[in-house]
Amino acid sequence: MHDLPTPKPFIHFVKTKRLPIGAIIKIPPKVAEDSYKDLICTDADIRNIHKLIMTMAETGKIDLWLYHQTDLRGIGVAIESVHPLKFLSVVFGNPQLKAAMPKIFEDYFKRTEFVEGLVPSLMRQLEKGKLLPFVADFAKEINVPEKEIQPYFQNLNWEGLIRYLMGGV
Repeated sequence: MHDLPTPKPFIHFVKTKRLPIGAIIKIPPKVAEDSYKDLICTDADIRNIHKLIMTMAETGKIDLWLYHQTDLRGIGVAIESVHPLKFLSVVFGNPQLKAAMPKIFEDYFKRTEFVEGLVPSLMRQLEKGKLLPFVADFAKEINVPEKEIQPYFQNLNWEGLIRYLMGGV
C-alpha cells in the first residue's frame, strides 16, 4: 500500500560508569618473576596467611567445617596469587605461625585440607619452571640448609618438606 520506510527502533542508551574489572576481581599484577626477590606477597596477603594458619590451628575441625569453611576458602582464593614458596616463607618465617603448624598436622582432616590446598600451587609453579630456581633463596630466607630441603623438591615430597620445616614433627 504505502511505501514508507520501516521505522528505526528506538534505543535509549544510558551512560553508566563502568568499573574496571580489577575492582571486581583480584587480578595479580604482572611482574617479571625472574628471581625470588621479585615474587610478590603484600601486607594483605601476609595478614590473610596469618588468619588462615591461626584459624586452622586454633579451631576444632567441626567448628572449622560448620563456621569457618567459607571464610577460609575465600582467604585461599585471595592468596592464590602468592607463590607457594613465599607462602611457606611467611608461615615458617614467623615463630607464631611455625608453632601453630603442628596443631594443623596432628589432625588428619586439617593436614589433608592444608596439603591439598598447597600442592596444586606447588605443582603449577614446578610445571612453569618457577619453583626449583627459587629453592636456594627460599632456604636462605627461612634459614634452612638448601641441601637438606632439595631432596623434598626432587621427590615432590611436599608433606615431607612441610614436616621438615616444622622441625621434623
